[in-house]
Amino acid sequence: MRSNIITQKIRVKLLLSIVICYIVAVYCSMFSVSFIKSILVDDTKALSKTTEDIFSFSYFAVYIIAYILIFFFISKKKIEYIEYITKQVKIIADKNFSSTLEVRGDDEFAQLSRSINYMSIELKKKFEKERELEKSKTELITNISHDLRTPLTAIIGYLDLLKNEKYKNREEEKEYLISTYNLSIKLKMLIDELFEYTKLSSSGITLDLEEVDLGSILIQILGEYTPVFESKDLNIISDIDEKIPVKIDIEKIVRVFDNIFSNAQKYSVTPSNIIVNVKNKADTVCVSVSNKGEYIEQDKLSKIFENFYRMDVSRTSNIEGSGLGLAISKKIVDLHQGEIWAECHGDIITINISLPISYSE
Repeated sequence: MRSNIITQKIRVKLLLSIVICYIVAVYCSMFSVSFIKSILVDDTKALSKTTEDIFSFSYFAVYIIAYILIFFFISKKKIEYIEYITKQVKIIADKNFSSTLEVRGDDEFAQLSRSINYMSIELKKKFEKERELEKSKTELITNISHDLRTPLTAIIGYLDLLKNEKYKNREEEKEYLISTYNLSIKLKMLIDELFEYTKLSSSGITLDLEEVDLGSILIQILGEYTPVFESKDLNIISDIDEKIPVKIDIEKIVRVFDNIFSNAQKYSVTPSNIIVNVKNKADTVCVSVSNKGEYIEQDKLSKIFENFYRMDVSRTSNIEGSGLGLAISKKIVDLHQGEIWAECHGDIITINISLPISYSE
């Protein structure tokens, strides 16, 4: 609709320019020929037919020249601007999305320039997003091959020992079987989490939203984790507001808190406290989970939500995990139009989650 209006305006202005050129050219030609007649001829009534034809031709010639000059004068800036737009569009077409058009005035061509600038910015965003996705895909494949190969190699090694009966006694055989089983479970967990992460990254993912009290859900989850924390000499301190209505996908949000509490249990020094705060702030609910651990530098802190990122870069840590837990949590929170981030003050690490009270689909 807007493009049709702009097209109509351009047509009207073009028609108006033609009419103005016509009127001015006619006036100029009549004035010029009349002025020449008055100088060269004393009695215009006594002119011969040949002379009249010459003056008529002169009138037509002056009209054409005047029309061309006036039209060129009126449209010169517009033509130059169109040439400039054409040149810049070719530059943008060569994937130079940082190039923008200078907006001159406030007419239809200025609107066209604004539209092209907007298009260029959007294309740049999409191109950068595609490049990031491609980079992420490459890193994902590299990390997958590493994380799958490590337990798989060990499983094959243990199975080879069992197949060739390279064990001293039944106890050693049982030890090999248990190690193979544990590595198989670890491999299954990694594949399951990888599948979930891939599914959450797809564009067609939908949320099964329900209106629930987030406070009640968190109290229930903490109740389930209390024996686990106590066995590790960790004490839970919670401050949860009553009645926190949110519209969430319960299963996915529970997965987020499972990942966060699991991380807190794995990386906390003992004995220490795990502090859970939940506050209702205007149109958002803020959840923070703090635990005492080793100081994390800011550059590493910003990477903990990346897929396969582990604090032990060499991946030789005894801490179990796929390195996908917090990456999955971030995907889920993003789908809920929320935010998740980490802070570290001294030896206190805090994971913060902000969720909208009113989720807009």
